[in-house]
Amino acid sequence: MAHTRVEFKVLGPLAAVADGRVLPLGGPKQRTLLAMLLVNANTAVSGERLCDAVWGEAPPASAQANIRSYAAVLRRVLSPAAGAGSGQGSGQGSGEERLSQGNGGYRLQVFPGEADLHRFEVLAARGRAALAAGEHRAAADALEEALALWRGSPFEGVAHHDALLGEVARLEEARLTAFEDHAEARLALGEPRELIGPLRAETARYPLRESLWAKLMTAQYRSQQPGDALQSYALARTALRDELGIDPGDALRKLHHAILTRDPELGAPSAAAQPVRPADAWQPTVQVPSDDADFVGRSRLLERVSALIGPSGRRPGSTTPCAVPVVILTGLPGVGKTALATRLAHHLRADFPDGRLFLHLDGTRGPQRTPGAILANLLLSLGVPGSSVPEATEDRAALYRSLLADRKVLVLLDDARDEAQIRMLLPGTPGSAALVTSRARLAGLTDAHLIDVDPFDDEESQDLLRRIVGPQRLAAEPEATGRILAACAGLPLALRVAAARLAGRPDWQVRRLADRLADERGVLAELTVGDLAVRTCVAASYHGLAPDAARAFRAIGLLPAPEFPGWALSAALADPASPGTSAGTGHELAADRATDALIDANLVQIESLTGQRQPRYRMHDLLHAYAAERALADEPESWRRAAVARVLDGWLARVRTAGDQLIRRGTGGHAPGAAGDLVGWLESERTSLVTAVGFAAGAGYGPQTAGLAAALEDVCHLRNWWDEWEHVARAALDRATADGDPVAVAVAQGSLARACAVRGRVDDALTRYAGAIAQLDALGEQHHAARLRIHRSFAIADRGMAELAHGDAASAAAVMNRLGDKHGHVMALRSLGFALSCQGRDAEAVAALEPAVATAERLGHPLALADVLQLLAWAEIGRGRAERAARHLHRALAEYRALRHRPGEAYALLALGRMHAETGSPGQAAWALAPLGQAAAIFAELGERRGEALTALWLGSTHAALGDGDHAVSRLTTALNGFRSLRMPFWAARARQELDRLRPPAGPAGR
Repeated sequence: MAHTRVEFKVLGPLAAVADGRVLPLGGPKQRTLLAMLLVNANTAVSGERLCDAVWGEAPPASAQANIRSYAAVLRRVLSPAAGAGSGQGSGQGSGEERLSQGNGGYRLQVFPGEADLHRFEVLAARGRAALAAGEHRAAADALEEALALWRGSPFEGVAHHDALLGEVARLEEARLTAFEDHAEARLALGEPRELIGPLRAETARYPLRESLWAKLMTAQYRSQQPGDALQSYALARTALRDELGIDPGDALRKLHHAILTRDPELGAPSAAAQPVRPADAWQPTVQVPSDDADFVGRSRLLERVSALIGPSGRRPGSTTPCAVPVVILTGLPGVGKTALATRLAHHLRADFPDGRLFLHLDGTRGPQRTPGAILANLLLSLGVPGSSVPEATEDRAALYRSLLADRKVLVLLDDARDEAQIRMLLPGTPGSAALVTSRARLAGLTDAHLIDVDPFDDEESQDLLRRIVGPQRLAAEPEATGRILAACAGLPLALRVAAARLAGRPDWQVRRLADRLADERGVLAELTVGDLAVRTCVAASYHGLAPDAARAFRAIGLLPAPEFPGWALSAALADPASPGTSAGTGHELAADRATDALIDANLVQIESLTGQRQPRYRMHDLLHAYAAERALADEPESWRRAAVARVLDGWLARVRTAGDQLIRRGTGGHAPGAAGDLVGWLESERTSLVTAVGFAAGAGYGPQTAGLAAALEDVCHLRNWWDEWEHVARAALDRATADGDPVAVAVAQGSLARACAVRGRVDDALTRYAGAIAQLDALGEQHHAARLRIHRSFAIADRGMAELAHGDAASAAAVMNRLGDKHGHVMALRSLGFALSCQGRDAEAVAALEPAVATAERLGHPLALADVLQLLAWAEIGRGRAERAARHLHRALAEYRALRHRPGEAYALLALGRMHAETGSPGQAAWALAPLGQAAAIFAELGERRGEALTALWLGSTHAALGDGDHAVSRLTTALNGFRSLRMPFWAARARQELDRLRPPAGPAGR
């Protein structure tokens, strides 16, 4: 059962208390025995050591027997306290366990918190740790609690032989150390007067302890008693000379000199810095601006900051209370930091009844205000006459903190520039708190809570617009309202300006402002009303940047999008004409430093880390518009175009690497420029790649546009990026047309034709293919023309145009062989084999494909090899050679899976299912269901409509062979509809035939 608590007291007269009752501990020897056991609590003490403690060097012959007798008496005394004598047995906490005897000697069990000695040591250690961490209030409280446990001298009333004398001396030294630590903490808190009496008492008891004299002299000087402090030094010097024949040490002499010279570093306020009014004359001062009537959102932030800054606020990463909580609200320009801080100051008025001060520090405008000037204004606002404001900044800070001491005041420091500007403005005693807003992150204030204020989410943005403009007006034009919200991108200042403009022009339709905001080049000019302007707000941060960071800011304005990878900014800044950028990593290091400066200024945020731990950054849309403005105004056109070209060339190099990896190694390749996942890199950069092409096309970078579009073609095809493919191809076509480049026009038309074909727009694809191939033939561009013939052949072979496909593939194979393009030759033979197979000429298809297998193996292109093996298996199935087909398919599947190439894997599974379905045996047909089911799932995941239709066809045939007519009809109907939408008449006819065999002929009523 649970033990009964016994309080063992040794820091004064020895005593034991249980249930409020003082236990009878017996005579002196018995008490000495208990004292020795308490000093060694929970540890076995031998009989010999106990004899030494009780009798010293001359124990009687019966000493061991007497020890046993004393122990038995103590055991009986402690037994009722633990409940052992109540007839409840000898459970936990019994007298036997409190004081037990074994081979090792006697052991007294003391539970945590029962002995005042142990509680003192825990509290003293906690106080020392807090003092070392600068947490003076926590240190003072813990040490005061520790010292309160002392009721006199340790083990008072117990005979002290050698065994206890050492412990008594140790405890007395521990008490003195705790006392000095407590005095140091109280001095740091500005509470010297209360220390003078206790320090005088201790110096009287220990006149040779110089550290005590130093504390007493400091307390006296800081209490405006310099004469008493000098007298205390004289007393210390006399005691040391009389007792030891020495003078005070260096530390005490230096303190004496500092008092004589009134050294300001000693921390005593000068005469001019004395408070000019008594404490009871304090009048609460409220300086915070009025709260916004249309304040919206931020409920979680309000709750979080209120908890941090209130009386129970905690130090970051700690469970101990902060002496003075400090919260820093940081975020990009116009995000609403001041509005949030003002709302908090009003919300917390009950927690800070003695005042709420507000200082706007102009951190981003004009020359920096010095702490001394700010402190002077603060003191004047707190009622200190101008003649009483000290000259020295340190004295002003001391007076400011003394005025706030022991009061509950919230200090709101708005728009701080850096840490140095605000350190002296922070309150110094518990009860008060500081709330800081800054565009900089102020990471140097390590004890502060740093809170990022993010832009509004969609709901908060709409709420702010509705409150100012009115819900009915916005609801009448939801599309235009959505465009305004998108243009403002959650920036509260921008939303407030847009709403104010609409509120000021009730005659305007919402669409009118939305149209004006649609032009990125003019959006900042539109977001201005009265003295509110987004451009002005952002400009203040921009003009505070160092030159290198400012150029980096402008360079980001040149990038295709506000989101960008770290290497892109490095490329933009890698100007060979600039000093220090010619070295390989010099410009990268400079770009990193500039990026860090922009992050610290909250002009750029880290958006994410890619799978390769490469950073991606984001600049708010409106900041990006301003950066573009500054780049246009401040950078020469030659530098701007060269910077953009370097970024686009960087994209091109990376996309070419990615495309080559996909062709050679499939999705198992590595990301360009890093050891990581290729697919992860491609998907993370998917939007950026497409945006880069569109930007290059629109900005007149013809070669980069054509290069990116060509490099992305295989990527889009192999990753099933159908929408992106068409967008890129159209952008390339527009740029080539504008540049008057006939080859680039034809190549872009061919890419667009290929994209149309995979989406089932066969007529459009054929028209574009025909025009592009004819133009390239006329220009003598055999290689480009052969590539397009390969793609056209593969696109039309199973769409009822196998003869034209055969001609294209044969012609392309001859050209590629003549030009020495081995990979192109493999692709041409692949198309040729497919065309022959679609014509029912499977033996000829095998003859064309087998050399392609050998060439792909020699080239080391596993993806091309797998593609050819899959088509070779398809032809072998047509010839009825299932064993060979299975061998090819299993090999192709292994390659596809090793490369993580999902489309290829699905088509190989489809071929495997077809092989089982066409054996003619129901047992064999049943084996088709598993691979066909897997293929269907992959095709559905990829959105590959052609594969879905083909899989549905053979699933229907398999169900028919198994006698499952309902499932067969369902699958075949799906296949028929798919083939019709994809313009694949050959396969549509086959699905129709399968359905006709399953359905009985319709009678007259059914026709």
